[in-house]
Amino acid sequence: MELSELQNIWQDYDKKISQNTRLNKEILRLMLISKPRRRLNWIKIIAGLRIFSPLVFVTVLLVLDVHFQISLSFYIGLAMFLPVITITYIWDIKYFILIRKIDFSMPVLTLKKEIAQLEKYKIKKTRIRYMLGPFAMAGFLMMIIHKINFSLNFISMLPLLLMILVFLSSMYVTFKYSIYERFKRLNKDIYDIERLEKE
Repeated sequence: MELSELQNIWQDYDKKISQNTRLNKEILRLMLISKPRRRLNWIKIIAGLRIFSPLVFVTVLLVLDVHFQISLSFYIGLAMFLPVITITYIWDIKYFILIRKIDFSMPVLTLKKEIAQLEKYKIKKTRIRYMLGPFAMAGFLMMIIHKINFSLNFISMLPLLLMILVFLSSMYVTFKYSIYERFKRLNKDIYDIERLEKE
């Protein structure tokens, strides 16, 4: 066997190895993409459900047969409740649109920027929502409570204390686990894809 034939065989093997490496890399990339795609789909489902939250709220009011008494406190409560709910609902729609814009076929750097923008928006929106939440809650209570009893004994304060406790617990869990952890995992998955592409 001549040297030129050996070189040709060697080059053929070399091409096959590089093709196999490229194919393996692409398969691994597709496998790595499936994980963050699932995470993002879950975020998208939750954001989509939030869009239907006013419908759920109205349904709960109808089931509980809540009666509103039109008075000055009703209008003050409505003025506190309605702007907060409207603003947060608009934010929920914008957040859902931002999620839908993310496409895993775009370059990893662009994908990282989009996810960072999404995380920043979600954190800012959630912070403001929790700051405005007590006003909306107080407004709603003013709309449904017809007579306020100012007795300050422990039994009458218990429901208010429980509401405050649930609100603070919800805020802690939302920031600690729901937002930061979810985006931390998503960013780690994107980092794995980026590391693969750099190899």
